[in-house]
Amino acid sequence: MRLSTRVVALIAFVILGTAITAQKPPAEAPTGSSPILITGARILDVVTGTYIPAGAVLIEKGRIKSITAQPPPDVPDTATRLALKDATLVPGLVDAHVWAAPTRDLDAEYFYLLSLAHGVTTNRVINVPTVWAVAQRGRSATGAIQAPVLSTSGRGIDQAASPGRWLFDAPDEAVAVEEVMRQKAAGVDWIAAYDNVGADVYKAMSAALRGSRVRLSARPGASSMRDLAAAGVHSIETLAYPTQARKGTADEAWVAASAKDLATLVTSLARARITLVPMLAAARTRAYPEESAKDASLQLLPDARRNALAETLAKASPADVARVRQVWKSQLAFIKRFVAAGGRVATGSGFEAIGYPAPGRGVHQEIAVLVEAGLKPIEAIRAATLNGALLLGGTAQQVGIKPGLEANLFIVQGDPLKDVADLATISSVVRGGRVFDGQDLLKRARATASGRPR
Repeated sequence: MRLSTRVVALIAFVILGTAITAQKPPAEAPTGSSPILITGARILDVVTGTYIPAGAVLIEKGRIKSITAQPPPDVPDTATRLALKDATLVPGLVDAHVWAAPTRDLDAEYFYLLSLAHGVTTNRVINVPTVWAVAQRGRSATGAIQAPVLSTSGRGIDQAASPGRWLFDAPDEAVAVEEVMRQKAAGVDWIAAYDNVGADVYKAMSAALRGSRVRLSARPGASSMRDLAAAGVHSIETLAYPTQARKGTADEAWVAASAKDLATLVTSLARARITLVPMLAAARTRAYPEESAKDASLQLLPDARRNALAETLAKASPADVARVRQVWKSQLAFIKRFVAAGGRVATGSGFEAIGYPAPGRGVHQEIAVLVEAGLKPIEAIRAATLNGALLLGGTAQQVGIKPGLEANLFIVQGDPLKDVADLATISSVVRGGRVFDGQDLLKRARATASGRPR
């Protein structure tokens, strides 16, 4: 199934800054300095999959103070008031796999601003320098930097790690566990391990973390998805080598996997409560290179990365595309069966691998692909909200727009439960009780990527 014309049009509208907005709020309202009163917008309850009728949402000191049918009588005159019409309040989205770290051509701010511009108010940051990452998480929590809520790993752990990056090379179980304990002591939320790590090493790291709040993410390769399920990891990133460890390419492994083996894998993953972060939108690039080349959100990428991606897409042969598309369709069917069996999927942009899709925007594209796979709109939205929060250790009671919770949400037009493309019609984003104009965030992000003054 191809993306609808309406979806493509909405992507273009949002990315190029021409989306029709609701009443435009001030670009920023400092946390705690001014209460916020939002009226006239219904609230999407992602747990029940229903709407709470339009009322009045009062935010004070970065948290939701009350949700009432009518505005409270004691709202201060200094409050920022957003009087909306035909709008929907959506809980902030979770990017469960984003690589948000400074590089030669990008600052971490690029990832943060693009995430916020697309309503992504939580980032699970994977494979970044350990001490820096933990410090960034603290700066975000205090408001010292404008960023989503950050849940972070330290440097990724691999075997035969590539030189020139901060991946840690763990040649055996003992060395891997030592690094796990160093990162745990440093205060990380996650241990991120990569595709050259064998099953025995994964088991050792998992055992070292047992009883800890620190969790373990994994990539199939030297260990199959089936191996990782048995090893006790918390999440699996990407869909590769489902039933056999690396033997040939990942595409060949999917073609070779029998229907019976895949059905057994679905059951084992669901029973183990492992969250899949498939990053299907990134994988879709290879299956539909001609569509990816026309994606309006490419304008959000730095010139060098956009040009390199375009060159790669242009080299795809019809035979390769046909083969990859076959695998792609098998993976979509797998995800549908996995969710139907009670499995949990979370959305991740996966920018790290090929520099696409764009941070933030990739979460929306992932939601669209999940619907393409056959999930209901609410199931796809839950992947980007409830499931992401559960993956990070939260509970259903801590997800959504409710009194007492931190005010992390965004405002859209339309009905996302009928058409998830409506999630892209963002006018405003609220992060920690601070209101941002969506188009202003996009402009600032583009300036960060291009090096222009902000």
